[in-house]
Amino acid sequence: MSDRQFLVPKGTEMMRERYHFSQGVQVGNTIYVSGQGGWNADFSIADTAAAQARQAFRNMATVLKEAAASLDDVVELTSYHLDMDQMGAVVEAMREAFPKHQPAWTAVGVTRLALPQMLVEIKATAVVRKP
Repeated sequence: MSDRQFLVPKGTEMMRERYHFSQGVQVGNTIYVSGQGGWNADFSIADTAAAQARQAFRNMATVLKEAAASLDDVVELTSYHLDMDQMGAVVEAMREAFPKHQPAWTAVGVTRLALPQMLVEIKATAVVRKP
């Protein structure tokens, strides 16, 4: 069995303690990033789906950095939306976050997310390239 590294970037320890999960887990070359929302360092959440998606990708980059990886290593995304009409905002954020490639993507409409202010949540799988 591959070694596992549980990823808890500085500043997210409260989420691990309160909700009992890691922001990501690395198993071998694969990194599983937990659903990221549009919260910033003080855990306030942006007002729009576009701003939340951009912040979710910044949060994802922070988790990946803990495993010496980056958004360039992301191969798959799943996004969860309260309003599927706002998917275009996520597409634009994806274009900014992934200018060099297009990860596989599944978008799912939901009736509720973890926090009432959340409009979108995005999880990812990344594969680190071997040197």
